[in-house]
Amino acid sequence: MDEGQERSIERFFNSGLKLNQLRILVALADLKQVKLVAEAFHVTQPAISKQIAEMENALGVDLIRRVGQRVEFTSFGTLLTNRAREIIHQLSHARKDFDSLLSGITGKIALGVATTVTPVLIPEAVVAFLRRAPNAEVSLLEGTADRLFPMLNDSQIDLVVARTPAPPDNEQLLDIAIASDPLVLAVSKQHPLAFRMTPDWQDLKGNQWILPPPSSPVYRAMEALLHQHGLSLPPGCIHSASLLANVGLLSRTSLIGLLPKTLALRYVNEETLAIVPLDVSSVLQHVHVILHKANSNPMIGLMKESLEYCGRIYAGKGSA
Repeated sequence: MDEGQERSIERFFNSGLKLNQLRILVALADLKQVKLVAEAFHVTQPAISKQIAEMENALGVDLIRRVGQRVEFTSFGTLLTNRAREIIHQLSHARKDFDSLLSGITGKIALGVATTVTPVLIPEAVVAFLRRAPNAEVSLLEGTADRLFPMLNDSQIDLVVARTPAPPDNEQLLDIAIASDPLVLAVSKQHPLAFRMTPDWQDLKGNQWILPPPSSPVYRAMEALLHQHGLSLPPGCIHSASLLANVGLLSRTSLIGLLPKTLALRYVNEETLAIVPLDVSSVLQHVHVILHKANSNPMIGLMKESLEYCGRIYAGKGSA
């Protein structure tokens, strides 16, 4: 092969080759006649012949041989047609993947979940999401809101579900209140407070607590509420971000703790825990979905819809 032909072939594959030419080659390999290919492409036979001739001239080799009304492929034609099939096949998959991604059927999404968000809402929302996107990949990261918001800003996660609204000074975050799932005071079924029909805030004195870490917005809100009633948290509190561990400790000790009402009611029905009827509704009762406005992940919309739907069904619609 001389340098002129080598340059011509390089130009052909770098910029001269057209996708429609590959489609013509594949059709010609399947139909065997230029006439039938022309009919399939709704063009004239000379138009198909011209496309073949352009490829042959650019490559400097014959791709087909005419045998009567039929065509046979040369070794060069067979090679190029086989590669054309692969390319068209991959493009077909790319189109399907692209359509699916746009419609929220496939893709990946990372969800940051505050530890005090109801364990009822999140599983139901993910199940609803996967019904619509069965091939999607979902990552769940549990943590406190003060940890999750910086990760949202840095695009490490796509959505945050928390009781804490988006920071008002961050205009890049969009906040949507999706449910009202108030926190309640919970104790063991054997705790003295479990038998008080009308307890008073002062009845909490002398009791040990299990609460989220001090950096948590829920901890700070509960501490402020106690101060309003002339109380303070005693030394020796347990700090835990695990609702599962909290339920186990509450059921086996004389600790007082906060649980989402939807979760607490499950254990009340099982006669494991009791709810202390004191109003703590000021402690971040609304569940929020927070997302970054610049995040273009098409899966976000579908997950947000699933969370909003399950917020209405399994808790109560919130307000900002």
